[in-house]
Amino acid sequence: MAKRQQIAVTQRGRAALRTLPAILLLLMVSGCKEPIYHQLSEREANDVLLTLLKGGVEAEKKEDGEKRYSVLVDDAKMALAIGLLKANAQPEEAHRSMGELFARNQLIATPTEERVRFIYGVEQALSATLSKIDGVLVARVHIVLPANDPLATEMKPASASVFIKHRPDVNMQVAMPAVKDMVVRSVEGLTPDRVAITLFPASATSSNPNQVPITRFFGALVASSSTTTLWVLMGIPWAIALMLLVLLMKATQVRQLMAAYLKKRTPKNAFIARDDHGDFSVNTR
Repeated sequence: MAKRQQIAVTQRGRAALRTLPAILLLLMVSGCKEPIYHQLSEREANDVLLTLLKGGVEAEKKEDGEKRYSVLVDDAKMALAIGLLKANAQPEEAHRSMGELFARNQLIATPTEERVRFIYGVEQALSATLSKIDGVLVARVHIVLPANDPLATEMKPASASVFIKHRPDVNMQVAMPAVKDMVVRSVEGLTPDRVAITLFPASATSSNPNQVPITRFFGALVASSSTTTLWVLMGIPWAIALMLLVLLMKATQVRQLMAAYLKKRTPKNAFIARDDHGDFSVNTR
């Protein structure tokens, strides 16, 4: 009966020892962070990080090498982070410069290709400039320059349309005259009456951009997104202590089983002795 109890205790200890690594792995994975964007410039990474922190999402910046960065957020906050960045048009879309557009990648360029690239370059430059206005999230400029015949008596006028998506708390109506004047002065032959500006306010985000959500953790105020990490940090010492206890229990059971085995195998005129260190030995009388 005693032997069965010893075997049962040993089996329970082994089962606990097998499940312990899985428990530790679960605790470690629960606090993992995944990158939401890769290969960003330092300015883009800082803008994304600022947007997430203002929206109440805990994030961190990690260097990828060669002056490129990633922004990491908790797995549980990934959906909220993506929605927050989409609502704020982050990271900012890259605009090509005139130098990039007119880089010589072929020997001969037709006049039509040169003209199309020039118009596209002006659109990109104006879009990049308008995107720098406070409150503007996305800016697009579309220019139409008709190919007029120099010998024609009537010239077709140029036209432009401007699309601006802005933050809902910013009044962009006051900036419309300045925007129109900038576009008119950037395109030859364009008049103010041929410029159309369309404003679209962005949808308001659900989280408060000025306050990070907090909660109480054993009486202390901490960020809500940090509770998982704190639980993991508190659980690791207890998990290590449990592992040591299971190992200690297993070592005791092994010694008892060895003693019982040696007792069966020893002759009748022999006896089992245990020294000061706890080790067993077989002696004869």
